[in-house]
Amino acid sequence: MAEQVVFHPDILCIPEGGEKPYLIAYKCSCGSAWFPKLPFCPNCWSDKLEPMPLSRTGKLYTYTIVAIPQPGLQAPLAYGFVNFPEGVSVCAQIDVQGDLETIQKALHIDMDVEVAAGVIRKDKDGNETISYRFKPI
Repeated sequence: MAEQVVFHPDILCIPEGGEKPYLIAYKCSCGSAWFPKLPFCPNCWSDKLEPMPLSRTGKLYTYTIVAIPQPGLQAPLAYGFVNFPEGVSVCAQIDVQGDLETIQKALHIDMDVEVAAGVIRKDKDGNETISYRFKPI
């Protein structure tokens, strides 16, 4: 029987009870925020980083469409960098379906997206990996 595995549960929170998922960044006492967690703050070298929930929405900074992905991924698919209000940028798959032309029409720079959780890949045995993605809103 196929299984589901959550990839990086330390940076993706999927609340129970139907609330929307969100990402967890890490904030330093100097005020800098980082995603994902680093062993120390590159700004001040402190190792005192505390978890900080990110907003559920951000702005698409840039994206690319992949026509020939690695095994386990279905083409075409889009990846993008999203800027969050807390000052961090995060890269992930963008949840848009269709052929290349449909995906191109669905995406544009500076559009609003929200954090979503979903299947990002399946292995050869059908096991699904769940992680964060971005969904146009």
